[in-house]
Amino acid sequence: MKKKPFTVDWLRALSAGLILGLVLVVANQQLNNRGPNTATGYADTLAPVLPYTVSIYTNQTINLGQSPLDDDPFFSQYVQPGSYQKTSLGSGIILDTEGHIVTNAHVVEGAQQIIVVASDGAQAEVRRTFIDPDTDIAVLQTGLTISTPLRTASIESIRVGDLAFTIGNPFGIGQSVSMGIISATARMQPNLTRLTDFIQTDAAINPGNSGGALVNAQGEVIGMNTAIYSSNGGSQGIGFAIPIGHVQKVAGTLLENGMVSRGYLGIDVRELSATELKESNQGSAEGIIVISVAPDSPAEQAGILAGDVLLSLNGQPLSNRTQVARLIAQLIPEQPETLEVSRKGERLAITVTPGYRQ
Repeated sequence: MKKKPFTVDWLRALSAGLILGLVLVVANQQLNNRGPNTATGYADTLAPVLPYTVSIYTNQTINLGQSPLDDDPFFSQYVQPGSYQKTSLGSGIILDTEGHIVTNAHVVEGAQQIIVVASDGAQAEVRRTFIDPDTDIAVLQTGLTISTPLRTASIESIRVGDLAFTIGNPFGIGQSVSMGIISATARMQPNLTRLTDFIQTDAAINPGNSGGALVNAQGEVIGMNTAIYSSNGGSQGIGFAIPIGHVQKVAGTLLENGMVSRGYLGIDVRELSATELKESNQGSAEGIIVISVAPDSPAEQAGILAGDVLLSLNGQPLSNRTQVARLIAQLIPEQPETLEVSRKGERLAITVTPGYRQ
């Protein structure tokens, strides 16, 4: 019997093997080039940023007030002293090579003594403190220095689902790192502050983490851990961080002026309903209507009228009342800004010079 030729089958098998091998090689190269090796962890990525996060310990004398029994010859010997020492802890980020440290205002506000402990154990006492309670941001002047500036990334570079790491001193046990993801960006939290949006993460933030760094998978600081949403005081996967860009802006103003002056326009606004948006014929899905203008205010002097629909401020679209209040407060007084409005269907660009908020 004549044998069947096997040349075609052999060539097919050889081709399939070569293609499979090529696919495996390419896949392996992509795994090796995609960034941090998830098989071995993120130690190499985080190592350079760890020295920038410090632990903060504060001490404060709390006065209990005068007791009627203090003057009684008998009972005074049993009455507790009129004051006690309150200690608390938090974290901070070395912001620059001059040793300025940023943290949350609630970590250091009211403290008579503040001790900063670096990641290598070095201690430094704070020489001067600058606080902006409106944003819960504080700057500490210390003797700690760092050789290179802090590596940061803007909030525009992060996306929901990106990896995130929190670095801090939870419960005072020492510097610790936790991992999670970015749960949301531009999250508003009016109960914390109306002057900035927050980055939301499920990476653990516990008492003592406040003021510490929120870091991306490239080892860049993207935020300062500030608060948690919790029913028991511990981490439940909902934490909030102030974007580092806003922290740097407030810190720079505090160091330059000793305080933060906030902008004022003198308008009250509300959000447009769907019907009003349609009737306004402004060609936008969002808008804020001016319901009143304060006499002699910067807004009145610029020609803004009640009934104007605010579309954007310096090119940033306006969508809700809280956002408008925050953006106006962030304006630098006496520096002209551009407000785009819709008035009776006509778009206008109005230059307004903010005043000082009282």
